[in-house]
Amino acid sequence: METNFLFMCNIEFINQRTIQKMSNYSLTAIISIPEVAGYFFPNRHFEHISRNMLYSLMVDKLEAIPQIGKIIINTDARRIKDHYSRYGKIKVIDVYRSEPQEIELELTSDKVTTAMLEHVETEHILQLGPIFPFLRQQTIQNAIENYHRYVLDPEDSRYDSLFTIKAMNRRLYDSDKNMMREDRPNTFVEDGILHIFNRSTFLANGNRKVGKNPFSYSIDDIENLAIDSEENYRLAVLIDEHRYRFPGVFGR
Repeated sequence: METNFLFMCNIEFINQRTIQKMSNYSLTAIISIPEVAGYFFPNRHFEHISRNMLYSLMVDKLEAIPQIGKIIINTDARRIKDHYSRYGKIKVIDVYRSEPQEIELELTSDKVTTAMLEHVETEHILQLGPIFPFLRQQTIQNAIENYHRYVLDPEDSRYDSLFTIKAMNRRLYDSDKNMMREDRPNTFVEDGILHIFNRSTFLANGNRKVGKNPFSYSIDDIENLAIDSEENYRLAVLIDEHRYRFPGVFGR
């Protein structure tokens, strides 16, 4: 009994130490939400999920996270500017307007980041994609904790940045239909949901969020669902109406 008590006290001490360390720095969250989002589903940021517009779902999650001290929204949408004009934690800017073809080909991410960083004062930045309605707040907080543990902690700083991935266990073929791997290896895809990095690493890597030695953080399939087409939006509405069928993501 005494051994168990000492073990629990030690765990609690470690947790409190981690919280104290994390309180010594603040993250700025940046998110880009253009009025027109590409060619194929241009109004996607303003579609409703759970009686909320998609863009506000993401911003609300960021607002609720204590480690995030400031939220910078890049947008040319007047309704977003008006909505957040009086929010103390949120600053709305309009510094980079992506062309529709850039959005569809996902070519603007680091360009937007570069433009937005001119309006960010802190060293540590979290960038979030705006079209993932089922990304959990707890997932964001877990990613922040992993950034602290594996990037910032001087006792164990093996990585220089963090980004989220989707893992796919698939057989791989080349363009001639020749099997590249007989087994079913895990293939990892950058999903574009979340990046956490620091300004120094970003600049040192030629204005790239994903550093030379990034920590990859895997996210569940449903959290990876992107509202990038009308079909995916309809699927998201169906999932939202039947959340009880996905207790692993939404709880019981």
